[in-house]
Amino acid sequence: MTTLQQQKPGSMAPNASISRKLKEFYDAVQEEGIPDRFLDLLERLEEAENAQKARTKAVDAK
Repeated sequence: MTTLQQQKPGSMAPNASISRKLKEFYDAVQEEGIPDRFLDLLERLEEAENAQKARTKAVDAK
């Protein structure tokens, strides 16, 4: 007999309960906004990367 056949009718499989809880947690985290200071940090990182690329192009052009 398989595990699913051993369960009582109408009961959830143990993994289904875990999956449901994980999905609820993921959905809750996904709904949270990104903090402004994290967005600022990402913007500064992008600016630094662009500046580095510009310096590399300038050196390569010489």
